[in-house]
Amino acid sequence: MAFNENSRVKIPTILHLVRLGFEYLSLREQTWDETTNIFTEIFNNSIKHLNPEFTDGDVKLLYDEVSLSIENEDLGKVFYEKLIATSGTRIIDFENFNNNTFNVVTELTYKKDDDEFRPDIILLINGMPTHFAKAAQFI
Repeated sequence: MAFNENSRVKIPTILHLVRLGFEYLSLREQTWDETTNIFTEIFNNSIKHLNPEFTDGDVKLLYDEVSLSIENEDLGKVFYEKLIATSGTRIIDFENFNNNTFNVVTELTYKKDDDEFRPDIILLINGMPTHFAKAAQFI
């Protein structure tokens, strides 16, 4: 067996994450917003689950707010504050973490003008990459 980054690092890590409850998603079978790298269908379903009173319009408005907050030049501060807000809309359920949707993907490319980077493994919570602060530096 040939040993490389996939066999020594990526595959064992993904297997461990799956054992922890993450669902692996193949990018070939998914759609996402390439400007934010948010997996919109997962995001929409998760937000409706966490906020059952939300209409499709409410979810779209929240998506637009999240998109704007990660484009700020503040290294993710506005997005972080939106996440931890204790009143109003829930983007992530911190009280009952099992109410969230957990996925893992590999080689998801981030693009900005002529620059791009592609982390080996990306964790998604409710369709959102968990490293928005790092991505905000890039964007």
